[in-house]
Amino acid sequence: MQNDCLLYCWPKLRFLHIQDCESLKYISPNTLIQSLEYVYIKNCHQLIQVYNMEQNIVLPELGSQESLTNLTFLRLISLSELKYMWNGPNHYLRSVDITECHKLTYLFSEITARTLVHLQFLWIWDCYSLEHLIGEAENMDEIDVSNIKDQSSLFLPKLKVVKIRRCENLKYLCSSQGLPYLESIDIEDCPRLIQIFNTEKNKDGFGLQNCPQLLQVFSSTEERDVIGDHILLNVPFLKNLKVSDCPQISCFIVQAQLIEELVLSNVGNSHQLCNTDVPVLNESCIVVGNHEEVFQVQDGYSFSRIKILELRNLFEVQVIWNDFAQIVTLENLTTLTLSGCNKLRYIFSPMMARSLSHLADLFIEWCEEIERLILTKDQVSSSSSNGDTSLQPMSFPNLTQIVVTNCKNLNSLFPFGFVPVLPKLETLIVTRNSKLEQVFELEDEVEVVAEEEIKFDKLNLLSLEELPGLIHFCHKGYHSVFPAMIELKVRDCPKLTTGFFIDSQEFVHCKTKALQLVEQDAVEESTTV
Repeated sequence: MQNDCLLYCWPKLRFLHIQDCESLKYISPNTLIQSLEYVYIKNCHQLIQVYNMEQNIVLPELGSQESLTNLTFLRLISLSELKYMWNGPNHYLRSVDITECHKLTYLFSEITARTLVHLQFLWIWDCYSLEHLIGEAENMDEIDVSNIKDQSSLFLPKLKVVKIRRCENLKYLCSSQGLPYLESIDIEDCPRLIQIFNTEKNKDGFGLQNCPQLLQVFSSTEERDVIGDHILLNVPFLKNLKVSDCPQISCFIVQAQLIEELVLSNVGNSHQLCNTDVPVLNESCIVVGNHEEVFQVQDGYSFSRIKILELRNLFEVQVIWNDFAQIVTLENLTTLTLSGCNKLRYIFSPMMARSLSHLADLFIEWCEEIERLILTKDQVSSSSSNGDTSLQPMSFPNLTQIVVTNCKNLNSLFPFGFVPVLPKLETLIVTRNSKLEQVFELEDEVEVVAEEEIKFDKLNLLSLEELPGLIHFCHKGYHSVFPAMIELKVRDCPKLTTGFFIDSQEFVHCKTKALQLVEQDAVEESTTV
């Protein structure tokens, strides 16, 4: 394509799909395709610029045209030589998807960015040289600057979704004075990312993964709330917050009452300890950073919508939520994962544990200081609302998986009363917890006169391995039955006084060995018939 003859013949062209044109370097002066709405270009490895802006051609029958005025969708894939897209206005572009364009250092010039008033979706994948979304103003000539002085002061004001993957040289996204419609940010494997946006409001989701150089999520501006040394982000519609592998990030505070999923992993561990004087606010909040407490709770329904909570490698966390002064209800929590929270000593208060009606999956590993999953009543202050001793027995009606490993100071898992506590439990794996003495203990220490039976109707996998301190599976005087057991592993538990055996119905039982001896002989006799 040596000139614009072909596109001149199609002045009303709306859809353009170009693929596998290895010699193509330029497509067209953009003035000739102002009717274009959809552009898809893939595997054109010599393409340097999408639209050649050097010419300003006037079509006789259409007159002078604004460039790309109708373009709404742009997708560019595997354009290894692409250095520029275009430098003109675009008022209707809504979706941009850029993949494997390794020589792009920025996506939009400032003149273009200021006209992207309808851009909603931005996906960027595997653009190695990309450093910024928007080119620096000093790279623009005087004509460009004069053209934008009357444009909106907001960059990307309607942006809703940002997803960026594997852009190794990305340092900044852009400086926006407000993103009122932003719903989701998901950034992963951008190791040189230093800062994201100026202002972010009303987000539905926020995710950062593997950004080891990230120092700030937000720059300091007069428009943002700053509490002491900490940036306060009020995002009342935020539902998902994920920050992973950002060890340099500084502490910030998030107010998000509708949060449903929270993932914090290796956040701020290379940064100095987030000041312990994080202010106590009138509203509940989440502290993101290297801090002792994750949640600050101000009322009982704070964070009641949270469904998934994952905390990994937060070395300074001592308390997830200090709810002694307030009742925290977590009736929607389904999955809890804790890993490498070395200073954490407990997870739930008794009152909080009673609200876990939907908890299904519990994974805890490498939490070296944790002693109990649930505090006992005498560990809760008598002045606390959680100190009520007239509560119904503890039960976890939907818990299906429990995995607890490498917690060297853990001494027991769950307390229970006189009702089935785990009716749906299917998997129980407890390994390498050196101080664990019993898996289940009585919620209230009472003398068991007659033998009590506890049935685990759905438990099919039980693994007790490398537990040198384990003495009991359940409290002495209790007899456990596992009618659905398929796989049982008991290894390297030298102090264990609980014995396991199979009855004539092939149900697995366990009870203390002292109470078992005669009956076990009888069972063995019957099974050989």
